[in-house]
Amino acid sequence: MNKLYIRRGLCFLLSLMIATGFVACKKEIDVPSPSVPIDDPVVEKPQNRPGKVCPVGKLLGQAITATIGPQGGTLTSADQRLTIQVPAGAVETSQPFRIQPIASTGPQALGTGFRLSPHGVTFKKPITIRVNYSPAQLDGTVAQALALAYQTDKGVWRIAAKGRVDTTTHTVSVETTHFSDWALLQRAHLNPSIGFVKPGGNMGLEVQLLDGDVTVPLVEDADVPEPYEAPSTVVDYTSWKVTGGGQLSPALWKALYYAPSTPPAKNPVAVTIKLKGPTVHEGKPFKELWLVSNIYVGDEGITYRINGGKWINTKVALGAQYLPTPKGPMLMIVGGGMDAQKPVGVTITQLNPSTYIPEGGDFGTIGGVSEVWQVGEAGPQFQLSDQGGSLLYLHYYRIGKVLHPSPGTFTVSQFGTVGEMITGKFELGRAGIMRPGDENALINTNRIEGFFRVTRTK
Repeated sequence: MNKLYIRRGLCFLLSLMIATGFVACKKEIDVPSPSVPIDDPVVEKPQNRPGKVCPVGKLLGQAITATIGPQGGTLTSADQRLTIQVPAGAVETSQPFRIQPIASTGPQALGTGFRLSPHGVTFKKPITIRVNYSPAQLDGTVAQALALAYQTDKGVWRIAAKGRVDTTTHTVSVETTHFSDWALLQRAHLNPSIGFVKPGGNMGLEVQLLDGDVTVPLVEDADVPEPYEAPSTVVDYTSWKVTGGGQLSPALWKALYYAPSTPPAKNPVAVTIKLKGPTVHEGKPFKELWLVSNIYVGDEGITYRINGGKWINTKVALGAQYLPTPKGPMLMIVGGGMDAQKPVGVTITQLNPSTYIPEGGDFGTIGGVSEVWQVGEAGPQFQLSDQGGSLLYLHYYRIGKVLHPSPGTFTVSQFGTVGEMITGKFELGRAGIMRPGDENALINTNRIEGFFRVTRTK
């Protein structure tokens, strides 16, 4: 590792901040934070730690299977995210190949993982694994920091060597001669990637790294330890800044954000920090790489706005509930409030939200799991009663006689136990507008966006 030069006073500041639990500050400014000075030499210690042993991911859906023989072939997962390309000569006899989605247990995983088989087979020629990513899902990270990894028999996740990131096709690929559980990991991540804080409150942020290179493809497979938390030369600690409102107090790889006393006009607020490293990746030049955390400032409840208008907060009197139903468990959040002296209400439900809630229904901070709106019982559902109940906004719209789900997603960032917070955000690109009593007449569409920070009660 290289040496990183930092001010000893900052080390003291960091220790003080940790010891005091990041005590709140009442000062408010809306300008970028000052740079962190660097002068006194402190040696960055090598972080030679063993790989982190993680549990095996639970199955999330049905497997896709195809028989592929010596002539080669391809197989794509049900969600179209992962494709395996088997070249001619990789196997000597025809055999079943399988892709099955699993809950990824890899450190700083992005999305679900995949169980690939056949297991225990060494292929005669390398097979290409290619995973699609969505730029909209890169909260807290950058595409150049993505890498494919597999889980060993000992439970340790290992980043595969010589991975390739294509920012044009939005894919990450690697060649391998064996199958296991695979997932996409974020080698650099600003945690939390999406934050929620009340006006006048504060929250801590930190940069977490899986290795010391981040944007450089590995030459050899590397075990993934606990995320790095010590100073690293791949992060520019002088570059912390906040845009949109509030104050930022940086201390090396950590920072404390103080929210303004009222929700800012720009919501969410962006907290950013820059990565160092090569300016060419896979033969392509790129500009500066910034890790971004989007922090929503608002009171507890469901907060929304229509077509970029004012933010409206609704109180969730019964709290967020995870309820048993004859068709399976359901997440339900119901908020109520006033807008222009008229009552409004928001209802968000989701039946069988198994992609982010494991058996038992308790999940801590999950880093953001997004699901698209759907017509019917599957997927998240949204309804907004506006103007005293004279208008309803829905998660779908109509073209002719055909209903279409609204573009956008419902994202859960944290799903805690009873008494803890459930947080997340939502966006409906075309929310259908309906007058109650006339379900067949969707008169128009509007864009609705919002976020929620609600205590779980059941």
